[in-house]
Formats: sequence, C-alpha cells, structure tokens
Amino acid sequence: MAVPAQTSEANAWDAILRQTKVAVEANTDPNAWASEVTSTLRSAAISLPSVQLAHCLVSHFFWDNHSAAAWKLLHTATSLNLLPRSLLIALLSFTVVPSRQVYPIAYRLYMELLKELGLMLEQDISSPNYEKIMKSIDDVLQLSQVYSQKLWEPGVVLVEFVFSIVWQLLEASLDDEGLLDHTTENKPRWIIRSDYMNIDGSLDDKKKTEHTEGFQKKNTAMAIEIIAEFFQHKMTSRILSLVHRNMSSHWGSFIHQMQLLVSNSSVFRNLKHITAKTLLLLTQNIHEVVPHEFKTKSKRETNVVIPACSQMSFASQSYGDSWSSLWLPIDLILEDASDGGQVAAFSAVEIITGLVKTLHAVNGTTWHNTFLGLWVAALRLVQRERDSRKGPMSRLDTCMCMLLGITTLVVTHIIEEEEGQLIEEAEHSPTNQGKDQQALGKCRGELITSLQLLGDYESLLTPPQSVIVEANQAAARAIMFLSGNPVGSGYFEYMSTNDMPMKFSGNLRHLIVEACIARNLLDTSAYYWPGYVNACNNHIPWSISNHVSGWSSLMEGSQLTPALVNVLVATPASRYFSFVIQKGSAVHEASVTGGFEEAEIEKIYEIATNGSDEEKISAATILCGASLVRGWSVQEHTVLFITKLLSPLVPPTFSGVESHLISQAPFLNVLLIGISSIDRVHIFSLYGLVRSVFNTCSLTDVELVNAACTFFADILYFCHLPQVPLLAAGLMIICEVFGSCVPDASWTLATGEKLTHWEVFSNAFTLLLRFWRFDHLPAERDATSSPFGSLFSPDCLLLVRNCKLASYGRMAKNRQRLKRWSKILSLSVEPVFMDSFPKLNFWYRKHKECIASIRPGLVPGEPVHLLVDSLLSMMFRKVCNGAEPLTPTTSGSSSSSGLALDDALMKLKVPAWDILEAIPFVLDAALTSCAHGRLSTRELATGLKDLADFLPASLVTIASYFSAEVTRGIWKPAFMNGTDWPSPAANLSLVEEQIKKMLAATGVDVPSLAVDGNSPATLPLPLAAFVSLTITYKLDKAAERFLALIAPAMSALASGCPWPSLPIVTSLWIQKVKRWSNYFVLSASRNVFHQNRDAVVQLLKSCFTSTLGLGSGCIYNNGGVSALLGHGLFSQISDGISPVAPGVLYLRVYRSIGDITLLIEEIVPILMLSVTDIATSDLAKGGVKKPKKTKFGINHGQVSLARSMARVQHAALLGASLVWISGGPKLVQYLISEILPSWFLSATMLEQDGGESRVMVAMLKGYALAFFVFLSAAFAWGIDNSLSPKRRAKVVGLHLEFLARSLNRNISLRCQCHCVASKAYISGLVSLMVSRAPSWVQEVDVNLLKRLSWGLRQIDEHELALRLLEIGGIGVMGAAAEMIIGFQYIY
Repeated sequence: MAVPAQTSEANAWDAILRQTKVAVEANTDPNAWASEVTSTLRSAAISLPSVQLAHCLVSHFFWDNHSAAAWKLLHTATSLNLLPRSLLIALLSFTVVPSRQVYPIAYRLYMELLKELGLMLEQDISSPNYEKIMKSIDDVLQLSQVYSQKLWEPGVVLVEFVFSIVWQLLEASLDDEGLLDHTTENKPRWIIRSDYMNIDGSLDDKKKTEHTEGFQKKNTAMAIEIIAEFFQHKMTSRILSLVHRNMSSHWGSFIHQMQLLVSNSSVFRNLKHITAKTLLLLTQNIHEVVPHEFKTKSKRETNVVIPACSQMSFASQSYGDSWSSLWLPIDLILEDASDGGQVAAFSAVEIITGLVKTLHAVNGTTWHNTFLGLWVAALRLVQRERDSRKGPMSRLDTCMCMLLGITTLVVTHIIEEEEGQLIEEAEHSPTNQGKDQQALGKCRGELITSLQLLGDYESLLTPPQSVIVEANQAAARAIMFLSGNPVGSGYFEYMSTNDMPMKFSGNLRHLIVEACIARNLLDTSAYYWPGYVNACNNHIPWSISNHVSGWSSLMEGSQLTPALVNVLVATPASRYFSFVIQKGSAVHEASVTGGFEEAEIEKIYEIATNGSDEEKISAATILCGASLVRGWSVQEHTVLFITKLLSPLVPPTFSGVESHLISQAPFLNVLLIGISSIDRVHIFSLYGLVRSVFNTCSLTDVELVNAACTFFADILYFCHLPQVPLLAAGLMIICEVFGSCVPDASWTLATGEKLTHWEVFSNAFTLLLRFWRFDHLPAERDATSSPFGSLFSPDCLLLVRNCKLASYGRMAKNRQRLKRWSKILSLSVEPVFMDSFPKLNFWYRKHKECIASIRPGLVPGEPVHLLVDSLLSMMFRKVCNGAEPLTPTTSGSSSSSGLALDDALMKLKVPAWDILEAIPFVLDAALTSCAHGRLSTRELATGLKDLADFLPASLVTIASYFSAEVTRGIWKPAFMNGTDWPSPAANLSLVEEQIKKMLAATGVDVPSLAVDGNSPATLPLPLAAFVSLTITYKLDKAAERFLALIAPAMSALASGCPWPSLPIVTSLWIQKVKRWSNYFVLSASRNVFHQNRDAVVQLLKSCFTSTLGLGSGCIYNNGGVSALLGHGLFSQISDGISPVAPGVLYLRVYRSIGDITLLIEEIVPILMLSVTDIATSDLAKGGVKKPKKTKFGINHGQVSLARSMARVQHAALLGASLVWISGGPKLVQYLISEILPSWFLSATMLEQDGGESRVMVAMLKGYALAFFVFLSAAFAWGIDNSLSPKRRAKVVGLHLEFLARSLNRNISLRCQCHCVASKAYISGLVSLMVSRAPSWVQEVDVNLLKRLSWGLRQIDEHELALRLLEIGGIGVMGAAAEMIIGFQYIY
C-alpha cells in the first residue's frame, strides 16, 4: 500500500495499522510488510528504531488481534531494528505475563524472546534513542515508583529492567504452583491477582483448551531455566550483581522468594539440569563472576608481563613466606601498647580490634587464621618478656594482661559485633515474625578452630616462671571437670603444684581457654579437645578434699578477717563461682549447671558499698590487689568497680554541711594509693578508662555536696570501657572537695599514721595529672600522634568524652555487649564541662600561665604573697633566720626579725588550691636566690624536697615550672662538678660509650657522641635543680607514684636540651640505681634520635633489613618478626651491653623524634631501596628472561615473581605499620595529601639505573607504593565505617582526584620506567580498594569514579575500571551496567 511522500505522524500510524491488518489477514511476507512500514515511518520523519511503533504494535496485537502471524511480524520488526527490542520485552512483560494462563503459547513465545535479551540490550544501548528507550521502559513498568529511585538515569533503568524481568518470571513460577506469598510483608511486585484471571468462564472453549496443565508446567520449567540462565550468563549475572550491591532490600525479598521456590516447587524438583544447590549458589555467589576477556593489545610494549591488578592480594601464604609476617602490625602495636612509660589516651581494645578487622580484610584470610595470628602475636609478646631483666617496672603483668585480658576482649568484641549485626538483620528481615532472635555467628566456631590449632605452637605456650602455678591450675580445673568433681575456683587457692592430687602440666593455652570460657566465648566442651589435658582417664582423681578457703570461704559467708583479707589480696578473683557436674556413663557425657559470673568480685564491691567503715577499707584493699593486676577474667570488671567507688553516692541519711566524701577519706585514700603504681595505671590505660579524664559526672548544681547525687542520674549499663571513662571524674570530685578543705582535721589509720585532707588531695591530684601532658601547653602538641594518642588538656578530654557518650548505645554491637556487664553498675551520660570544677578550672588557667612564663608580679600584702613568704620560710628555715628575705616583703612580714617556723606553718593551714597558686612564685624566688648565690645548691634541693613532702601535689607545678624556665633559656648553666651540684663524671663517658655500642648492635652507627673530655658537664640551672630533687627520693612504693608523675617530664626536658644533657641525667640515676643501668642507657639513647636525623634513617633501614632478611649480618639472616622485635629487652649481654632489636628500639624512641613528619620523607625512599634489593636478590640471577608459566606463578630466571611480590608486600606492610604507629591518622593524611602528589610530579623517586630488569623493578616499586599507601590508610581509618569515615572519604577522594587527572592528562608519565611505576601504583591502589575496601569506593564522588574508570581504560585496565564502577554504589550503577553491556558489544 503506497502512502504520500509527505505524511503527518498521525496519518502515519493509521497507515501502519492498516498495513498490519492487511499483512495479518493476507499472510503477507513479513519482510514486505516491514518494507512498507519503514517507508511510512520515513515519510513521516520518524526515526528508527521507533518507540511509538513498539507501543502501537503491542497494543494492536494483544489481545484483540492476537495470532501466530502477529508474532512473526514482531520478530521481523525487531530483526530489522524497526523498534527497540528491550522496549518490546517490557511491553510484552506487562501484557503477556499476567495473561499467561489464558495464553500459554504467547507466554512461551515471550520467554523465547527473553533468551535473546542480552543481544537486545547490546543493540539498544548503542542506539541514538537509548535514553528515550529507557524512559519509555520506565513509563511502561513504572520502575522509578516500584524501586523508589529519586534520580533518573537510563543506566539505572536498564538494571531495574533486567532485574524486574527475572523477578517477574520468579513470581509467575511461584504463582503457577500456588506458592506465591501475598502477605503484607512479602507482597508480590509483579504478579497481582486480578479479576481478569477469574473470567475464564466467559471465554470460549477454544481458549480453554489451551489451558492445559501440562503446558503450564512446561512453561514454569522453562521460566525457571531462563532464571538460571540469567544468573549464569556473563553479562546479565553482572547486571544482577549490581542489584545485590545497591538494592539490598529488594534483593532480600527476591532471594526470599527464590528460596521458597527451590524448597517447595514440584516442577523445580523434576528439572534434570538444575538443582536447588546450584541455583542457590548462583544467587549467593553473584559477585564471583567471570571477568570479561579483553582482546585489545596493551598500548605499552614492555619486556615483562605485569600481573593483572585486579588480582592483587597478599600472596605470602601461597608462596612459602612466613605466615606470621602477615600479622606483623599486631606484634608492633602490642609491643607499643605494653610500654608502661606511656599513659594511652585511647583504649587498646578499640585500637587492636580495628587493626585485627583491617588485617582480616586486607589479608583475605579466614577468621580462624586471623584469631590465630592474634593469639600468636600476644604469645610472642609474653615470651619476649619472660626472661628480660627488670627496670623500674616489670612488664610481665602487662604482657599477661595483653594476652588474657585485652586480646580476649578483642575477640569478644569481634564476635559480639558479628552476632549483633545478625540480630539486627533478623529484626529487619521480611521473614521475621517478631520472635526473639538468638544469633550465633561463624566467628565463634572460627575461634574454636584457632585455639585448637594453637596447640601446635608449643614453644610459645611455655608459661613464664611467675605464672606456672596459674597455668597448672587451669589444666587441673579441666582434669577435675573431666573427673566429675564439683570444683569451684577456691579449691586451688592454697595449693601449690606439689600439693595437688596429681601432676598437672599447664601452659598458656590453658589460660587462654579459661579466659575465653569466663567470657562465654567457649563452653567446657573445650576440655574434651584431643590433647588438651595430658591426664589419662584411669588417673583422673574421683575424690578431692572438701577444704574450703579464700574466695570460696567469702562466698559462703565468712567475715573479712585480717587473715582472709590477706589471702584475697594475694589471690585474684575469678568468674568461676560454682558449677555442678552431672556425670554420665561415658567420659564425654557430662553436663554443667551454673554460670560463669563475676559473683566473687561483685561480692567485694557490695561490701565496699554497703559494709562498715573497716569492711570498706578491707574491700578496697582487695580490689586493688591481685584481682586488679592478675585477675584477667575479672580485670575489666574490677577496673569498673574501682572507678565507680571513687565517686560514691550520697548516703540517704546524709545531712551534713560539708561533702559526704570527707567522711570517706580513709576509704578513698586506699583506692587512690592502690591504683597509683605504674603497672596499675597502665592497666587502667589499656582498658581505656583514661581516655576522657573528666568523666560522666553531671555537676550541674553549684553545691559539690550534691555532685554525686546527679552522677548516676541517667542510667546506662556498660558495654565497652572506652565508652565509660569514669576514673578521672571521681578524681576530679575528690580534688575539688579535698583541695578546698583547710587541713585542720585528720584521721588515724589502722597503722597508727595520720591521714590529712592534703594527703588525699595530693594522691588524687597527682594521679589525675598523669593522664595528660601537664608540662606542655595545648598549643605545643605535635601535629601527629600515635594511635594510642597523647592528652594535652582537660578541655579536649571532656570534648572526647562527651562526644563518645552522646553517640553511645545506638549500634547493634553495643547493645550486644550489654549482656555481659554486671547489672549492679550504672552510669550517667550527661555532658560535663570544665565549669563544673571551678577550683580546678582556676588552677588550670594559672598553670598554663606558669608554663607560658607570663606570671603577674607579686603584690605585697596579698594573700598569695603571704603564702609565698610562709612557704619560703618553711623550705629554707635555716637560711631565713637572720638573713635577708628571699622575696620582697612588707614591713609587717619581714624575715629579718625571724619569722617563726610555727607561725609559718600556721599560716599555711589553707586549702591546697591556695598553696598551688603560690608555688610558682616560691620556685621563682628560690631559683633566683640560688643563681645569685644567696642560696646554696644543696639548700635548694633540700628545700624543694621539703616542699614536695609538705604538699606532694606541688610536684606538678615544680615539673611544669622548671620545664618552662629551661625553655626560656635565661638561666646560667649549672656546673655538675660534685661540689655545687652532683657530678656524673664517674660514669658519664661509660654511659656515652654504652649508648654508642647499643645503637651499633642495632645497626645505627653514630660516629661521635662524647663531648670534649676537658669540658665540664653542665645542665641548665632549672634542670639541674629538677634532677637534684628527683634523686633525693627513695625507690620505694611510696615514692613510685610521685616519680612516675615527674620522670616523663624530666626526661622530655633533658631530651630537648643540648647533648649530653640526657646522658648526664642518666649517669646521675645510674649512680643511684646501678642495677637498672641497661634501662637507663636505653632511655638515654632516645636523645640521639632527637638530635640526629641520620640516626633515625639508619634505624629505619635496620628495621627493614632485619624484617626482610636482606642484610649480611647474622641477626638478619632469617628475617621476620623475631629479627625485628628480638626476644625482649636486654635478653642477652654482649660485650658489656644488652643489644636491643631494631623494632623494639624504634618503638621506644619514635616519640623522641623531633618532627615526626620527617619520617615520611625518609621511610618511602627506604621502602623503594628495599624493593630494589628484593628485585636484585630475586630477579637478577641470569638477568630477566622471557617469563615462563609455572604452577607457582610467573618465573623470571629461577625465582618466582609472585614470591618477589610477597616480599614487596611485607616491606610495604612494615612501612605502613611504622607510619601509622608513629603518627597516626594525621601523619597518614600528610603522606597522602601532600607528599605523594609531589613525588609523582618528580620522577626522582623512581629513577633506576640501567639494566634489563629496570622495568620490572619499576613495576615492583609502583606496587610496593600502592600497598604502602593503602595499608597506611586502612590502619588509620579502618576498612569499614567504624573509624572516621568522613575524614577518610575526604583524603582518599582528593588523592583519587589527583590520580584521575594524571591518567587523563598524562601527568607524571615521563620516562618508560616512571610510566610503568606510576601505572602500577594507580592500578594497584585502585585494585586494593576494590577488592579489600569497597566501602572506600562508595564514599567517592560519583563523577570522580566515572572519570577514574575512564582513565583506567586508557591504560588497558578494563576489568578494573568495570569493577570500580560495580562497587561504586547506586550513583554509578547505571554507568557500570552500560559498561558491562558495552564491553560485551565491543569485545
């Protein structure tokens, strides 16, 4: 039928319908019909393929003019590209599928078309009308409304369209068998029961004959097969994987229906080629798709084969390198955390948990391997300390705390987080029926596997001498359990190993298992593990003594007699209150009733809360004893109980005017002294209780008497210690109250000693100030800090505390942790500010003025002036009698008349806060008098000691004042000649020589350390006075807590002075305590790295060579963790000195490096040099030959390239660990934001010498840098969203922006080697992000991801470019789908 040359669009559609009717009736050749339709469309200027034509034909054929000829015409129209094929599918799905039971043949023909959907999408995506086609599909199926998409993109519609077609087939198959769930929660999206399906009775018999049951089953089977084909097809499966990633709620409903199908469908069960397991695996492993095989040749021709970046991973497990090296960062962070000289700002549990999760993701290992790596690292820490010589503090208790307390908590948190997520998912699952959810994740089983494998590490499981008894008791408990004897924790308290009914051989694994059982991570079925206990069944004792003592006696109601108190102080409590064993007929048939509760320590807490005054003091003593130091199963609870007891509630019957705390002074003082030792403060630090010093105390009322009433106003049970940092809050209240009291009363202790308000104040105040760097101004803080952090001001601490508690308790993992805390503890979450503590706030302002040396002058007659005179008279009473005053005085207070000591002491009976305000003026007067000869050096030292004894809290101001005065540099040097000041001459030269030898043994060669022997040893006058004061203290328990306060300040002060100030200080201390000389020499060696940058470089090189086994020295031959960290501090003596492993030395000195940002400038060149050494040793044998494929990888010469890659990764792992530990997130940010761009803009970093292997070396350097940067960022900000995701997103986004520009503009791609290295770096970094940290990619700007993906395609990284978009989130889902189809179309 001919049409006019010019036809309107309306007339054209009328003409097409007439042509179509004629063609159907006359059975015209479809090609002739297509030719006529094409002519008509062109005459109306309608472009092809035509969207309107698809709508026109489908509406005409279905169902009024439906016939077999209609399908032929539709097929011809699609073959000749007259209409969009995918739009035709959408229209048919809307019309045919709902009518499939009436028109089963049409449904079958529709499914035949679906088999060609992939080809249809390829053609439509290349059509100029692509966007219009997708818009029409969206309108037909209403996809935007169904999936609630806010932003419209054609690629997104494409993904939704493919998913909807598959989902519709699934629902149709379920509906055909009566399995479709029409409940509100699982309402079908595409198959809706309508009245149309019930009008069969009005149809003629011919249509009814089509409705046969057999045909329907065949259609259902075909639909299921097509669904399986969609999941198996390379292109459609990748498109469906986008739904899984970006539309999780819809995917969850789809999977629920899929499981319903495979579980209940009779048709599915009769299929021959598809099984339930196969189909479910296809849906579960939807991301494990086969990558596209790109046929393009690389644009760069090199003589080496570069591994596919998308497959980059830590391959050391596969190529024979040390397995333990994978967990090197854990070894380093545990070693750093165990340094008792540092009070951490952040919880070790939090930091190590984040690190373990990161390494689990980065290494791609199972959780049982990850847990095993954690246990092995903790065991190595203990073994390094077991035989080391002691310094001022023993680290063994700390190391055992790390193994059995902190590490066990890390595992606990990981398991709780997994199970919390499972519970949360179950609560939001469409199948949840409101039942109580009890989720046991896979991690519990993985923990069991790891502990069973741990038994193979016998050399690490040998217990140190001091814990052999505990290890044997743990083994004995298992054997007693197997014997069927009801043994409680108290049975072994008085028994030595020789007293036990049989010989037990316990090890550290027994202690680990007991710690896990105590935290309900395991049950007592662990006792049945093969080889767990050595006793044979016929040797298991069936009867034991009924002797009851210690904790068991307490739990049975015994009173706290002095003898019992001594036992409980020396014996840690446990969580094994009682259990009853019912033994069956067989060995393994035993059941346990009872629970693992902290009932023993709770009992003590209840006594400390409700007992008599004497009982409270006994309970406080017990809490601060072995339960705190070695009660690993209850250590965390003990810390919390002590913390809460330091903030006691107001008694209900209290009606006094003064604070209720005053009457509890003896009780509080026992607690304060009990937790003030170095090891106990370190335990509090490890558990994170000092992260926020001013804690959950709500002092909104100006009356401090009522402060504790509001302390626990809002209730929140504990979940994780860092979230409830309460220790210093109690200290703040105590300082505020007791520091405001006039010392006109005292308490007589049981020992006969007198206790004053000042003593309680000083004990609380000195403990409080150990929690932050009080001798520095907040503005002087470093630009970077280690992961454990440094605290510089109470204001900052309060901010951290308030932010943490404000967001606490909202996450599933926190709610899961609620279950394991004692229900008798409750805390307030109200914000706290410095204004809540007016006295402390005023002192802190004055303290900052003192440090800044901006003190105002004294005004005669003022109360402060009178206090200054009285203090000077008390300190220098012999000098003041008959001599001129040390400060200007008023006529009424002149010393010339001899102020009586008693009068001075009477005037000093003022609040401690007033004394602290006067001390800076006292110190200034005393130092000035000494400098002008009016006061001898001995008198100055004696006076300072008298002041410190008079008010120990004054040590804080003394340390800060002397530090500030040394910084001012106005004082003449003090000659340490033995006459005026103590002389270090007896061993100064020896100390300097020992420092040099110790460093040389570690690989650090410092040519000249000693000063001119003829030059007198000098120190700045304030430092000389400070040192003289410290060496007057006796080294006993009473002085330990005060020395622990001022020693770090003195060491930092001496380190900042010219050489050899710190060796002089060290020499003086060695003269006092010779047995600690090795410890002091190691401490003094830090000054070398503060003064000498080259020494830092040498130490870093030594760390790399020892770890990688690159050096020629004997200690470097094997490499690995042992070479880096050795076997502990001072574990052996050689040539009169104790060598220290390079890693341990670095961890002790990195805080002394002046500008830690310089570390970045040095560590990367060292990393690059290490890569060159690796390549030289692995690839240079015989030169680089043509690569040969082997079952172990790609070989060059005799050595596998994969092995070289593994060693390169270990080098990067070490470098990233050192950067993160040294400077934390800020240093990593500095690396990524500022250093890396400048490196890439200059090719010097990757310059190579000539040689055949230079391109290979350049490639390895690029990959090494990629691993280094990725790991540094992962350690700093985590793999998931638990740590600073916003900061990470900003830093990573800016760096990727730079990389995208460099790819698009060829920035930095200069020479061939630099080009190879740069491309290896970019592809390597992106590959690691895609495979190990997909959440990072989802945080990146959508447009940036698209540009970066385009840039990767320019360097032939097509698969990686696609993977980047696939995981980039819903914002790039459309672009990913288009690339998937585009690759299929192009290649």
